[in-house]
Amino acid sequence: MTSTLKLPRRTYAKGLAASAALIGLGRSARAADPITLKFATADTVNDPSYQVGLRFGEELTKRTNGKYKVQMYVAGALGTTANLVNSLQTGIVDCAGITAGFLGSFIPKIQPLDLPFIFKDQATAERIIDGEVGEEIKAQMAERNIIGVGWGWFGWREMQTRVKQILHPDDFRGIKMRVQPSPVFISMFKALGAIPVPIDSTEIYLSLSQKTVDGVDFPIPTVVTFKAFEVCKYLALTNHVYNAAALMVSKALWSRLDSDEKKAFTDAGAICTTMWRDLAGKAIISSSQFLKEHGMIINDVNTAEFQAKMEPCYKEFRPSYPELFDKILKLQA
Repeated sequence: MTSTLKLPRRTYAKGLAASAALIGLGRSARAADPITLKFATADTVNDPSYQVGLRFGEELTKRTNGKYKVQMYVAGALGTTANLVNSLQTGIVDCAGITAGFLGSFIPKIQPLDLPFIFKDQATAERIIDGEVGEEIKAQMAERNIIGVGWGWFGWREMQTRVKQILHPDDFRGIKMRVQPSPVFISMFKALGAIPVPIDSTEIYLSLSQKTVDGVDFPIPTVVTFKAFEVCKYLALTNHVYNAAALMVSKALWSRLDSDEKKAFTDAGAICTTMWRDLAGKAIISSSQFLKEHGMIINDVNTAEFQAKMEPCYKEFRPSYPELFDKILKLQA
């Protein structure tokens, strides 16, 4: 025999109200769960850009009271670097930190930053990039569905080769050099007499070890993180490109943010700009020591010899953005 407990009507109504309140609390808790953003970089977890991505996420979480958090995707986890830029434009990827060399085909105005020997030193490069020139580049980013919220630095690009030591420009003659898929880098190495071979960062180690290419022009920290020192014996300190990076947010995400949230993103970007540059500077010192200890032969060069070979590269690219090019040169003083 089944018995049924009958509750007084008033008690039953109170029970329904309590249940409704608990359901509401559950829904509120779920609504407060943080929104996970995809942050992509083409580099490894050992590169400063990974630490920058983590810090960017921490700052966003703090500045939006836990509304956003970041999940990192590194070293080709979401495809080639070109795929990452495309995904950023379409909103598949929310945030990214990518070197200027891979952005040039998408954001043409960033190309002058990669012109060889365009900046006389690090401080000058950063002053120019943080000013009017950088804002002009960001404006074109926005036209291409990308919002720039900060800048970064991978370190000066140097020359690494597995076949012979680079002491003078003529040493490049006939050497196959891996380059970023950027018109500037292709032009630069042609001017040196090398054979430029565009290869994505995910395939560099294999290309070097299988002798598809003879060398690469990584910044010193990247020589370590991508293990290029295992297949390249020589490193020439050419300092030919400053190697800026951009910290970016998809416009698809940006358009959903309110003014306070946009400020949180830009403030986080400013903090990460300083951090990225500082980490790169420290990584250059520690990585240089590491490479020496692992038998890499490192030599200085007369940079004036190399710069003298770059006139064809300047002539090719100055007509595209003469005002921007001249502005960078003028601001060197």
